[in-house]
Amino acid sequence: MEPVTSLVLPILPGHDVDLVVPATLQGRTTEERIARRLTVTEPFVTRLALDQLSELGVDPVLLAPLPSGDDYFVVAFVTTFRPAPDGDSASFVDARVGIRLTAPNGGRQPVTLALSPDTASAASGSSLRFALAVPLGVVEPTVEYTAGGSREERYITAYGLGSSDPEWLLRDAPGHPLAGDVLLAVVVRAPTGSAVRAEVVVAASLKRLRLLRSRAELPSRLHTIDLPAQVGHAVFQGVAE
Repeated sequence: MEPVTSLVLPILPGHDVDLVVPATLQGRTTEERIARRLTVTEPFVTRLALDQLSELGVDPVLLAPLPSGDDYFVVAFVTTFRPAPDGDSASFVDARVGIRLTAPNGGRQPVTLALSPDTASAASGSSLRFALAVPLGVVEPTVEYTAGGSREERYITAYGLGSSDPEWLLRDAPGHPLAGDVLLAVVVRAPTGSAVRAEVVVAASLKRLRLLRSRAELPSRLHTIDLPAQVGHAVFQGVAE
């Protein structure tokens, strides 16, 4: 088995954030705030050299035309979906985590080169075997299954490769409740020396007697990330593939 380079993340401070359900004309007439259900960590940002991208498993087809002079970053953070406390039956149905990449000073916009995880799915009715994959260098769960299952339930889907506004859709699925820690990471390409900003948005739907669509109220240190200013020291290690 050949070793694969893995990016080792430090312990990231987490912050509980409120989910805000807005008032609607057809439903409740006052805003509802749901506390202690979602935690978002402060982001980890590191700068990468072009050759490190291939070591971390970024698609070689995307790497071939890239100039070595551009800046390349990894941004990673964890979202934690917590179970309902006693007295509250609301469970998570789905969530969206989006990142808007911008160049505040103008010029060429930063774009997404890779997302982790990109997809994760399970086949309902199949026997499951968990494995680990490291396509981006951050260890993420995948599921392998035997033939004979009835249908596949995809519970994580990433969108926006090559764009400036990538996002993940996370769904509650049989055997994979939307609960616990989810590590998300994106590889960003930007012009050399340019200012790069990432704005994070988290939305979630919960089911009580009806569907509650909410948006996380993120403080500025979690919502707006200045990539060059927040670059930290990266640690890499080999992992057997």
